[in-house]
Amino acid sequence: MRNTKRFKTAVADTLAALARRGVTARPGTVADTIEDNITTVAARLNIQAASAWRYFDAEALAATIAAQHEQHEDQVQEHLGEPPLPPLKNPELALILAGVPDSLHQSGGDLTP
Repeated sequence: MRNTKRFKTAVADTLAALARRGVTARPGTVADTIEDNITTVAARLNIQAASAWRYFDAEALAATIAAQHEQHEDQVQEHLGEPPLPPLKNPELALILAGVPDSLHQSGGDLTP
């Protein structure tokens, strides 16, 4: 399936649609997703994989991947600040970090490797 012109075009179209949405994805990941989708559609509809291509839409797949990417980014941002990490706008953390340069200077420490 991966060596067909249709498959390569589908990967390229999906990557282009993702790029228009500002989402970058590895071509191999997109190819795996397309192959899984075509195989699943063919199995569920009890048709050949070649016939399942009529149900493929690169823009729709890109929209789904972009939505999943955005949801993942939102979840990552929500988890920042949970224990053991303090919240991003924590005033106590800001106070501690503001004192780091003075502490390094007083102790003769250095941040360079």
